[in-house]
Amino acid sequence: MSLFIELKRRNVFRVGAAYVVIGWLLLQVADVLLDNFGAPDWVFKSFAALLILGLPLALFLAWAFELTPEGVKRAEDVVESDSITPHTGKRVDRLIVVGLVAVIAILVAERFWSAGDADQEPGITADAPAAETEPVDVPGAPDAADTPEVPVVPVEKSIAVLPFADFSPGADQGWFADGLAEEILNALARTPDLKVASRTATFAFRDTSQSPAEIGAALKVAHILEGSVRRAADRIRVTAQLIRTSDGYHVWSENFDGSIEDAIAIQEQIAFQIARALKTAMDPDALAEMLAGGTRSVEAWEALLKAQALIQDASMIDFKLAENDLILASAQRAVEVDPGFSRAHGFMANFWQQQMTPVSAFYAATNLAPAEVRARFDKHIEDAIRTAGSEAERLAYQADRAWVQMLYADRVAYLREAMALRPEQADIHVQLGRALIEVGEYAEARDILVKAAALGRGTAPELVAVYQMLHRVDAEAALAMSDRALEMDAGSLQVLYQSHRVLLYAGRIERAADVARAYVLRDADSQFSHMLQVRQACAEGRRADADAIYALFNGDLIRWLMLKTLGRDAEARELLRPLDTPERLYALSTVLSYPFFDPGDYPLLADTLARQGIQRPPPMRIPFACEENPGHE
Repeated sequence: MSLFIELKRRNVFRVGAAYVVIGWLLLQVADVLLDNFGAPDWVFKSFAALLILGLPLALFLAWAFELTPEGVKRAEDVVESDSITPHTGKRVDRLIVVGLVAVIAILVAERFWSAGDADQEPGITADAPAAETEPVDVPGAPDAADTPEVPVVPVEKSIAVLPFADFSPGADQGWFADGLAEEILNALARTPDLKVASRTATFAFRDTSQSPAEIGAALKVAHILEGSVRRAADRIRVTAQLIRTSDGYHVWSENFDGSIEDAIAIQEQIAFQIARALKTAMDPDALAEMLAGGTRSVEAWEALLKAQALIQDASMIDFKLAENDLILASAQRAVEVDPGFSRAHGFMANFWQQQMTPVSAFYAATNLAPAEVRARFDKHIEDAIRTAGSEAERLAYQADRAWVQMLYADRVAYLREAMALRPEQADIHVQLGRALIEVGEYAEARDILVKAAALGRGTAPELVAVYQMLHRVDAEAALAMSDRALEMDAGSLQVLYQSHRVLLYAGRIERAADVARAYVLRDADSQFSHMLQVRQACAEGRRADADAIYALFNGDLIRWLMLKTLGRDAEARELLRPLDTPERLYALSTVLSYPFFDPGDYPLLADTLARQGIQRPPPMRIPFACEENPGHE
């Protein structure tokens, strides 16, 4: 008898086929279960190796032994006429058929659920149903004629990207989850015809129990994107779901699996799929800009995410130099790994700009000489401009450079150009509003800031960003926004602090007292708390109390504002006098955003403004300031 016929008679071929089919199915189950339990990669690899090593053993057992009614016997001990291998062979055949049906079902499901996977980067797997999408003209994508048409209903092109949940085994990847959500948000914001709620607005809904309909109504969006991140060792799984807020319907959802090196590609793929699902107009140039993440280095990208997370978590009330050092080290790592990463250079430039801003919590936090701080800003802002991924991004950096160089007309012009390119972005309007206040164009600043509020989603953080500037040129308009912010988030220190000032400017002294009490209950001893208490005391005519609070004050961050509120103008003027030098003139110029600041008291700054033809209105008086005390002159 030939070897082939004997192998066939003993069901060796059948056992081998059944083993391969069942083994493949076991690998699919193990991949899902081990990933969900956060098992390290070596567990799955070991399981796969054992299955492979088991195949020769299974073939040997099929050859050497037979299953008989009396049990398992050695094949050589079984008389051929008594063998039941034909019967057991049929059982194995049925097992193979069932297994093949399962394999085919899985492959078909993956094929159906992974619509659009042809556009993914190598190394990423995605699985989940995609709905309400249809092919778009994207370079390299399959022709629309090759893809079945799926009926879609018209959708409003607006979305809010909520913070992603951290489902990692150690629950220590919150910074990564936040950063990924923000990167997706930023990519979508670059899509021309898609309205995207700001990070400030959407991240206020972290861990919310509100329904999609309630979130959609609050943010004025038709869709929300929610998701989660699971990171274990060098593997990540990102789950994303696009939900229609009107009825909670899941328009699109996918799971993305890959190594950490695939993280950038995953966030780009999610943004692309969302833009497809919402049927945005993506010509090739728009698509390229949407996916312009700024770097292909995951190490640089992660370093920037860490720096952004650190600065978000840093306490503005009790800022510590150690926090400053961590932020600087992480951002510096990003530009070292990828010198062409424009957003990392932009972050570094802003970091050094804050070091030159007297009313910033980061002012002089590194103890470097002013000339060195300026040199570092200059380097990074030039690198950011040179490597900018879009014209709007470049204009924003050019505006910041002009600001530090005190080229006010250039700054305003750059911001106007950026606003023309991104007319839907409220933050550009806020920046332009501040720039116009600094040059004394109060009426236009008021109009721009009111428009910024209308462009936003009406959340408390967005309103604060507007009315902390608007109250300086229109207290009543700012008051309406302040009231809305207090209704939404009366526990926020930022809302309380800025609303208190608005109430005082609008002459609502009794209401301001209630807000002041609420603030002091939460923060009794910071510089900001002392500033707020001095303002309230002066507004109520309690000069002695205001002076007593100032006597306890030992910080430098907002001393000038406190002296102006106390009516001690001469001291306030002299406090800023050392800044009227070429090396520190930008630091002095930052207080031009206060209409009660008089640049005429400082010869170098006054000359800089005059040479540019800038004529600010006469300085206003703080309406609630204490009466000037001659004893302090």
